[in-house]
Amino acid sequence: MALVATLAAQESSTVSSSSSVDPDPRAMSALWTLWERMAAMFPAKWARANGAAPVAQSGALTTAGEVWLQAITGLSPKKLAAGLSACMRDALEWPPNPPRFRAMCFDVPALAQVQQEVRPGRAQCGFTVLVRSFLDLHHYASAEDGYQQSRMLQDAYERAVRHVVDGKPVPEPALGLPPVHPVVNPVRDRDAARAAMARAAADLGFDGEGLAA
Repeated sequence: MALVATLAAQESSTVSSSSSVDPDPRAMSALWTLWERMAAMFPAKWARANGAAPVAQSGALTTAGEVWLQAITGLSPKKLAAGLSACMRDALEWPPNPPRFRAMCFDVPALAQVQQEVRPGRAQCGFTVLVRSFLDLHHYASAEDGYQQSRMLQDAYERAVRHVVDGKPVPEPALGLPPVHPVVNPVRDRDAARAAMARAAADLGFDGEGLAA
């Protein structure tokens, strides 16, 4: 995915140096914290996908350890905690992949949530407002099929993720439109209403049984 490649490229300097330079102790502490919390939230699933520990018996980072270290590099403890909290908040059944987790640390909602919020009249979080700003709304609304809309929304979503991860501002949320209730005006002059209906029936050629003459 383009999103995966983009987030990986942002940490390319870390990738090139991780094999030759020992990781920062604070980064390693954060990595162990991540491993412990993920293992607690996703018993067996986390270890099966990433291993029981981020380091091998030799003390070197495992492949999964390197990838996850890249994903959390540069994150403050507050943002790392936000990502871990989002895993609980969203009731995930499976652990997120590294790029998705990094996005969650910046409070980026899942694409499925954006797909719901982008519909007309729905309340929108600030991130969805940002996604809409990257959409050509006319082309999106007039797309011939759902696949085209899905691709346009995916592209706008990924651009919005890059925007947020780069530290750029997110717009204010937008309130949803209240439901429109039909207003029925009371008939004040029933005799005039009956006369108007009779004239309309005569003009349209309807008889008294509601059938065309």
